[in-house]
Amino acid sequence: MVRRLRWLLAVIALTFVAAGARAQTDLTPVFQQALEKAATALLDSPGIAVIVQAPRRGIDWRSAVGKADPAGTALTPDHPFRVASITKAFVGAAILRLEEEGKLSLAQPIALLIAPETAALLRSGGYDPDRITVRQLLDHTSGLRDFYDDPAYEKAMLSQPQRRWSRAEQIAIAMKVGPAHGAPGERFHYVDTGYSLLGEILERTTGKGMGPALRQLLPYERLGLSHTWLESLEPAPAGVKPRVHQYASGVDMTAADPSYDLYGGGGLVSTLDDVGQLFRGILRGQVFRDPATLASALTLVTAQSGEGYMMQARPALFAPEKVGPHSCLGLGGYYGALVVHCPSIDLTIGFSANTANPDSFDVASTFMAAVGAALGTTPSAAR
Repeated sequence: MVRRLRWLLAVIALTFVAAGARAQTDLTPVFQQALEKAATALLDSPGIAVIVQAPRRGIDWRSAVGKADPAGTALTPDHPFRVASITKAFVGAAILRLEEEGKLSLAQPIALLIAPETAALLRSGGYDPDRITVRQLLDHTSGLRDFYDDPAYEKAMLSQPQRRWSRAEQIAIAMKVGPAHGAPGERFHYVDTGYSLLGEILERTTGKGMGPALRQLLPYERLGLSHTWLESLEPAPAGVKPRVHQYASGVDMTAADPSYDLYGGGGLVSTLDDVGQLFRGILRGQVFRDPATLASALTLVTAQSGEGYMMQARPALFAPEKVGPHSCLGLGGYYGALVVHCPSIDLTIGFSANTANPDSFDVASTFMAAVGAALGTTPSAAR
């Protein structure tokens, strides 16, 4: 009887493996065609890398087209790249872990969590750090202006690529850009300045630099994040490939000092796999100790819509994304990267175009929609 049961279990296991293999084989042409359409739509992109992972369906597909550098090195999905604003998910998750550890509260005003000099800088711009909370920084409802709101900042970033910016300089620029977007908590407006402040809070609360603080609070090793580091503030992991070349307004920014986007709103170098593993880990309950933390992170704020880039309010860690028929959560970065996870079917998709083209996110969404439609609405096998 025992021998027969073992035989049955082995047959069932082999059947699932075979079905998974067939699923990937059947869908590979669809995925590849969607990638080629994306490349055609983004002719100014040096290359596009993608991953599609649906473990319950036996799918782990990855591909790339184009080049990683001017020398013509073929781009692969394993190449690391500056993830830019995707860093915000790492920083936000680390802040939520600090709340779990009782080191701070999301409802706490930031005045005593930031340096006195930073608090004075905020007051010089008409902001009251005793009224702005940690949660409002996470949710982009602090009312703060962004240093990117100053057109001169991006011009300087492109024309002076070797300049080393400080967090204080960037916050000072934000103080002079214009009036607040609204009272704290009143209006949603996506802003990097808030995450620069969260980076400072992370450093001051842990007593560590931001890179080590992220590693202390997030389970890099357990999740297998072996190709992720905070550029210029900690060394690259041993054995990683060279970063891909990334472009903004036709300028190769690869050798530019990363400080233009380093202190919390950006700064990490990573791979599509590593980012996907973090997003899956967060949404599978492998990062936070208390399920209520994740629920809080995914609660939509009640605030008026903003203006410009990303007008609709979004939860603290992720923005809602529609992938075909599936409701997903994800985050994008300046250089045309978008990574999403769809919990209902355990699907993770990563897309990186390596160029700051406003059309990149629409093209990424079209690619992801094709993937989601191909997978259909049939529930995936339970883990």
